[in-house]
Amino acid sequence: MVVYADLLFIENMLANCLIIKLASMISGCGVRLVRILQAAALGALYAVFATVFPKIPILNAIITKITVSALMVLIAFQPRTTSEFLKRWGMLLLTAFLLAGCTIALSNILEGGVITYGGLMYISPNGALKAFIFSVGLCVILIRPIGRILSGKVLRDGSIVPVLIRLGEKSVRFNALVDTGNSLTDPITGYPVLVVEADTVKTLLPPEVYESVIKNRIELHTVSLSKDNESWLKRMHLIPFKSIGRENGILTGFRPDNVRVCQEGTFKEINDIIVGICSTKLSNNSRYTGLLGPGVLSKI
Repeated sequence: MVVYADLLFIENMLANCLIIKLASMISGCGVRLVRILQAAALGALYAVFATVFPKIPILNAIITKITVSALMVLIAFQPRTTSEFLKRWGMLLLTAFLLAGCTIALSNILEGGVITYGGLMYISPNGALKAFIFSVGLCVILIRPIGRILSGKVLRDGSIVPVLIRLGEKSVRFNALVDTGNSLTDPITGYPVLVVEADTVKTLLPPEVYESVIKNRIELHTVSLSKDNESWLKRMHLIPFKSIGRENGILTGFRPDNVRVCQEGTFKEINDIIVGICSTKLSNNSRYTGLLGPGVLSKI
């Protein structure tokens, strides 16, 4: 079989990018494009070497494949704890198995066949390419329900939990609603967004920032901060969002020192998170003043 290394690299690079992106959608955590490309390139490079040098046993050994997939998780998701690493790794493997399984099943239906060589699967230009495209669409459809089910194992959708936001020597505690339909992420860092009412975090904010949020003056360069609060500009983020009745919107956010979410009586700390400041009420009866999405839940 003739294998073109450049085409093999590109094919695996695109497939790996897709798998990592789908895995991030399942877990509800954002991943920056540059990290996706780096991790995908590592996996693609391994596939090329494993194919070009099939007689080197170590390249096709199970331990090598496990190591490469683990390194891809570390590069793409940068987990801070062992439990977080295992969650991300499981999501990546689940996505890869789901995509590969759908491709093999559909290729047999379409009579395209799938080429396997050296323990790796290749997409042939016949029916398997169509099967792969259909499989991608099927996985995208299945991603959101799977993500909600997995998130629901941690905290049920609709439950209300205590949350603590810490910033310097200040902190605020409030109740937040678990809303697995909220997949808001910061476009710059890829961190999940915890939406909180402005009045709840008022004591954490400089007066100028609080007033700009209340008045919906979202342009950061128009916020005149005192010298004592100039460092706040480095913490602030603008987060685009869409909602019912509003096609495009911008949410002002900031990066706290950490957020702690109560689960089973214990507060668990989250560092990579953005707090989005909402100028309107989230609950009519004030039972909760924040919204926890799947991206936040996946980091618990």
